[in-house]
Amino acid sequence: MTDLSVGKRLARLRDIRDLTQEQLADRAGVSVDTIRRLEQGAQRGARIAMYQKLAGALDIELARLLGQSTMTRSLAPDGGVIALRAAIQAPSDLPGLDLCGADSDVPGPDDLRPVMEQAQRHYRLGQFTDLVGMLPGLVTDLKAATHEAEGGPDHDTVWSMSAAAHIIVADVAAQLGQTDLAYTAVERAMHATARASDELRHALAVSALSLVLLRQGRWSDAQQVATRRAAEIEPRFSDRSPEKFAMFGILLLSGAVSAARANRDESDSTKDDALTFLRQAEAAAALSGPVRVRGTAFGPASVGMQATTVQVSLGHPDKALATASGVNVDELPWKISRARHRLDLAFARYQTHDDEGARDVLLTLDEEHPEWLTHQVLAASTVGGLLEAGRRRDRDLRKLAVRLGVDPAA
Repeated sequence: MTDLSVGKRLARLRDIRDLTQEQLADRAGVSVDTIRRLEQGAQRGARIAMYQKLAGALDIELARLLGQSTMTRSLAPDGGVIALRAAIQAPSDLPGLDLCGADSDVPGPDDLRPVMEQAQRHYRLGQFTDLVGMLPGLVTDLKAATHEAEGGPDHDTVWSMSAAAHIIVADVAAQLGQTDLAYTAVERAMHATARASDELRHALAVSALSLVLLRQGRWSDAQQVATRRAAEIEPRFSDRSPEKFAMFGILLLSGAVSAARANRDESDSTKDDALTFLRQAEAAAALSGPVRVRGTAFGPASVGMQATTVQVSLGHPDKALATASGVNVDELPWKISRARHRLDLAFARYQTHDDEGARDVLLTLDEEHPEWLTHQVLAASTVGGLLEAGRRRDRDLRKLAVRLGVDPAA
């Protein structure tokens, strides 16, 4: 149903479930008027949290309601999503099913390190086709390497690399709408961090888990796992460890975004939680400064970027734009982080009726990160809203709508 608008898709799914608009509104905890407006094509003011309530009421994945693409832009020469699933969910990993024979050519850390670096480059550029093409082989090689390194001098190094690879798998699978696969990958990552005794990598795996739960619409669980782990690793001021403060801050940011998404029934408590976590993360960034740790980055710019996301999620586009104005985008180390920030700005501009500004940002993102943009729910929602707002004759926007699975005639 990717050729339909969100409103048409909602109406069709509601019919499949044999629900009236009133019954769906009651199950989702939203007004009947909200259902009517969406089915008639009105999207301005709609937030992802509201779409998630509707998806939950229909007992479907959010990706299906929004028509999110679960395929990569192009076919990978080798590997791919199906191969990645086979590597992550291999029967041989289950207890009592050791189906693998001995491998005489097991790669070591020196062989795996350049492959890991290449995977990280693809990830930071949003090159999903190239990434899922190489991840199945990397995961399989790491499985053999961890077995070979058991008890030896490379034990911790190889297990830590395995954790890093599985965190990347979890993140990209979640963005592809493959949340069950992403959850399995997080399980593998957390197991690997325990074997490596890598507390910092474990914190990063918990942050990835929070993201996966967020993608599944499990706001409270996402907030709880992130903030509980943050409380467990909270560093003392005397520690003077930028890396520890960075991981503490990363978990707080995950909690803040989750709390903002929860925002049930305009609850002041969830808003307060989100803003409290942001303030704590800001304090952590002041102590850590810009720092790179375990393949990720943290600092004042990261906090500002996520603060913008929080204000968007809370439905405060004016505050989002004001917050974004104070973010030093050049301090965001990865291109994909800057793209994510600009996508939030596009949505905030659309929400404040700056349709031209929103359009320009989206088309620029499509030029620079076409594959990544295809899998961003917020992009599809914004483009759909712009078309509904009267830009149906905009040829470039209509082309983008088709690529994002949005009905340009909606």
